[in-house]
Amino acid sequence: MMSLRQPLAAGLTVLSVCSLVPGCALVAAGAVGGAAAGASASVSDSEKGHHPPMAYAGSVAANVAYVPAKIVFAGVGAMTSGLAYLATLGRHEPSSAIWDASVKGNYVMTPSMIEGKTPVHFVGA
Repeated sequence: MMSLRQPLAAGLTVLSVCSLVPGCALVAAGAVGGAAAGASASVSDSEKGHHPPMAYAGSVAANVAYVPAKIVFAGVGAMTSGLAYLATLGRHEPSSAIWDASVKGNYVMTPSMIEGKTPVHFVGA
């Protein structure tokens, strides 16, 4: 079993290097956090049933692109929701719809999603 120190050290290294590029640190932090959440989701998912090794490999590969994309989508949606709230002078219906669609949903891909047993909700409901 891999030690927690190795991914943590790698994540901190990426964050320190990315601190030189504006916005990169935020994306890298989200990716590191998403990887940790993905590991947790995979562990709880694996307790429900066994998956072939390729499903785990596929979920890791998919999360490389999926997690940062979802974080950026949710961040832009959250900002847009706030702007909609201000533009409508405090009406929560329009901003709530934007918030729900962008912020809710899955943030990591699990082996069950890769196998097609569980639906993927990039856009929340």
